[in-house]
Amino acid sequence: MVLFRGDIKCKSLQRRTSISVILPSDNIHFLQDAEEIVPQPYKTLYLLHGLYGSDDIFLANTSIQKFAEDHGIAIVIPCGDNSFYLDNEKAHAYYGEYVGQELLDITRNIFPLSDRREDTFIAGFSMGGYGAIRNGLKYSQNFSKIGMISAALITDEIVDYVSDSNVLRSREFYESVFGDLDKIKDSDKDPKYLIENTENVPDIFMACGENDFLIDKNVDFYDFLKSKNVNVDFIQAPGEHTWEFCDKYIKEFIKTLNL
Repeated sequence: MVLFRGDIKCKSLQRRTSISVILPSDNIHFLQDAEEIVPQPYKTLYLLHGLYGSDDIFLANTSIQKFAEDHGIAIVIPCGDNSFYLDNEKAHAYYGEYVGQELLDITRNIFPLSDRREDTFIAGFSMGGYGAIRNGLKYSQNFSKIGMISAALITDEIVDYVSDSNVLRSREFYESVFGDLDKIKDSDKDPKYLIENTENVPDIFMACGENDFLIDKNVDFYDFLKSKNVNVDFIQAPGEHTWEFCDKYIKEFIKTLNL
């Protein structure tokens, strides 16, 4: 197993930004005097963190590194700041373009990653779950499966927010990220709109805790996907909006991939 942590320069953000990359190579078991060789190029999961996070947060709070090794998959974790992985034209911070296309181009040039759609997946936790569905659909030519763990499907709700000192409830914060909140519906920031306007919708995996404050929004989105005949699996299980839940169900998502 190789863990790379470093900085890359990207046009989409007009700056350097950090990434963490897990590669299933050098899988040597010294005590057993054995070595497992994972064929290259590697199938790859682009994994998006939640609000307040960074590219190292999955490494600190989950056992994803060992799980990737056991399942022979590369995992690329970018830093998305608090962007919801959307394009902010005023700040020239095109996070959607970055995780949907440029990050793939950069990492494939550096590491032995497959460039085939069927070998490429995108998933995320909380804010990252929203980023995964939004950009997995917007850049559906690049991804064959989308994983949404406790996804922050809040676009129908934030339009009614008012000023608040708490970022999670702050209209000003969401306006800085989404722009005019009244224009989200029927735009490429609206996952339901994207579902209806994407020709080749990737398969979708959803998981949300029964006591998660986002459960109703996830159930509503699942029902919508079923009404549109999207190939989707949804796990509702005991749990809350926690790293323990994320750790368990990001692994369940990886188990569903064709590895």
